[in-house]
Amino acid sequence: MPSERDRRQWPGTLPPAAGSPRRGPGSVRRTTSVDIERPAGPSGDLVLTGRGRDLLTTADGTSVAVAQAHTSVVIDFVGDRRIRSVHADPPVDGIDALIGARAGSGFRRQLAEAVPELASTGSLVHLLLDDTTPAVLISGSSLAREGLLTLVADRGRARLPFGICAGWQHGGAMEEAIAETGVPLLGWGPPAPDLGDGSDPDAWHDMPALAPASMRRRRRLDVAAVDGRLVVDVRYRDSYWERDGAETVVHEYAVEAAVDLAERRLVGAVAHPGPLPAPECPTAAASAADLAGVGLDELRDVVRERFVGVSTCTHLNDVLRSLADVGALWDAAEATGAVLS
Repeated sequence: MPSERDRRQWPGTLPPAAGSPRRGPGSVRRTTSVDIERPAGPSGDLVLTGRGRDLLTTADGTSVAVAQAHTSVVIDFVGDRRIRSVHADPPVDGIDALIGARAGSGFRRQLAEAVPELASTGSLVHLLLDDTTPAVLISGSSLAREGLLTLVADRGRARLPFGICAGWQHGGAMEEAIAETGVPLLGWGPPAPDLGDGSDPDAWHDMPALAPASMRRRRRLDVAAVDGRLVVDVRYRDSYWERDGAETVVHEYAVEAAVDLAERRLVGAVAHPGPLPAPECPTAAASAADLAGVGLDELRDVVRERFVGVSTCTHLNDVLRSLADVGALWDAAEATGAVLS
């Protein structure tokens, strides 16, 4: 269980967001969620349930559904983290090849090999399946929160990802906490305010209530055309359900970006950190500015190859990768024939 030291709010960490901005006329909103659950208990399979929706708001304020998707990935987490089953709706030919694949490092490469054309579509299904690796990564923190995961002296520490991101710096608060308590800082964040809009029942897609010890990753991505640019507003949050049913924030970021509509190239991006596990984590927000000038078609490769080390954040990288879908999302909205302006 957490110590009082773990529960403190780190200096410089901003409060979590509450609510969502109103959907503007002529905009499109993508919302996704991945529920991270162990229905059979800590020793059972890890079940990832993805849901998503793309919703267009026309010039007169009418809502038009552009796309919806649902995915399910069942993983032998206690074993070697191999995928037992994978499903997608709309169906995707070739994803059965992922059965037996490891859901950790290397999964995205295997996804690209199994369904090479999926990433270029910018589809909801691709985004939901692409979140498999980070969902598995953060799922371990639910075990630690329940007191079921500890590190054994140097043997456990040798496997820790020091140097991978801002929060896992050598000599940082994460390493200090492990030395003192045997577990990393877990980001015992604040209560999670509702991200919905009480005046707009369509602000988000439907999401079920979760059981204690479950987690959820959710995103909202708003896109609108302004003066030859696509203006993008993103909110991302990972949250955890405590034993008493309260939802608390684990990771949260907001990202604002602009894309040249004709060239499909990022003009700029700014990240705003919310609650994060360690005091060093917010420093990674500055890395978003390095995306200026990057084309949407190369964005995922650029993030994978260049956004590494202690100046970056693996979770922020996931948010930045999702910007690659902005052009395809806007094209799909225009293809509906609805009036956007």
